[in-house]
Amino acid sequence: MPKKMSKLADRIHNIEESKSVRLAGILSQLRAEGRDIIGLNVGEPDFYTPKNIIEATKNALDQNMTRYSLVEGIQDLRDAIAKKASEQLTRKINSKQVFLGNGSKHILYNIFQTIINPGDEVIVPVPYWVTFPEAIKLAGGIPKFVTCPNNQLSVENIKEAITEKTKAIIINSPNNPTGAIYPKEVIEELGKLAVEKDIFIISDEAYDALVYDNMKFPSPGALSEDVFKKTLTVQSFSKSYCMTGFRIGYLIAEEEIIKNMQKLQSHLSGNNCTFAQYGALEAILSSDKIIEDMVKIMEKRRDLAYSLCEGLFEVEKPQGAFYLFPNVEKYLNEQMPNDEILAEKLLKETGVAILPGAYFGAPGFIRICFATNEEQITEGMKRIRTFLCK
Repeated sequence: MPKKMSKLADRIHNIEESKSVRLAGILSQLRAEGRDIIGLNVGEPDFYTPKNIIEATKNALDQNMTRYSLVEGIQDLRDAIAKKASEQLTRKINSKQVFLGNGSKHILYNIFQTIINPGDEVIVPVPYWVTFPEAIKLAGGIPKFVTCPNNQLSVENIKEAITEKTKAIIINSPNNPTGAIYPKEVIEELGKLAVEKDIFIISDEAYDALVYDNMKFPSPGALSEDVFKKTLTVQSFSKSYCMTGFRIGYLIAEEEIIKNMQKLQSHLSGNNCTFAQYGALEAILSSDKIIEDMVKIMEKRRDLAYSLCEGLFEVEKPQGAFYLFPNVEKYLNEQMPNDEILAEKLLKETGVAILPGAYFGAPGFIRICFATNEEQITEGMKRIRTFLCK
């Protein structure tokens, strides 16, 4: 008689599978059937990784940079990141304040495993990136959701949500899914609150280079020394450098936090991909030109996508990242009672893939990604308009 599988850990039952998996399954089936699919769902630039980054990675492979490297990463990369962070955060950052991880998800997981005890609370402004609450729960923490109207932080609501169990606040600016950038005065208020209440600010800045209309992106880590000490700044090479498959990201924080996260990583995954780090180094050293060209193209795409929403949606014009987050409540009815069913019907009937706002804690909205070419954006929005207005 076959042996029964032992009971699985509670922690795995307490988290949800990525909610985009069901939609991805439908999308994959439709493509297999030969359907013409326009993907406005995936948060990934459609540009190829720049050639100089590819060449630097190839050179590393040619030089047999394929063995284990240090858990903390190659020194040249950490030095380059520290130099860049010193400029961005307007203070001297050294390589001991740099942690390398396998992209933002891995870094966020390590952060929560390092700072959270069971029952600790982390404040999560809504809407939020889908991984935030699950990474918190995996560490035994409790995500405490806070409503933030008009896609902006409400420091007052955050203040009211703080309890003696609050360990951190996690923010994401420029924001996924809204494209909003939080103003400096709001970030300053949040910084003062974090220092006063002795809680961390986890600042996910994966889209910090993708800022439009000549706006300035304010990072909490660039405020006072007291705020910097409470801030964990999470960065990624994925979006700004079109390196999603490289799986390299980094964290800037106090040395004590970095040291303990490296202790965890030494058992969790060891070093990051050795040769990918040389590609990341080249990206840092040549970043200005790469980012400048991409921002110009993305801003043009943003303007096109936003203009095509006129008369169709209520939507805030995104200031950064590459997403629109329109309200679709007026289109919901008996046949489409919620945004998840709307997204599924839209995909099946028109071949346009978007993501429901419910995935981001904001039912009644949808996320449209404009990180694709203008032809696809125009055709995709045309199909969405025809579908909603039939």
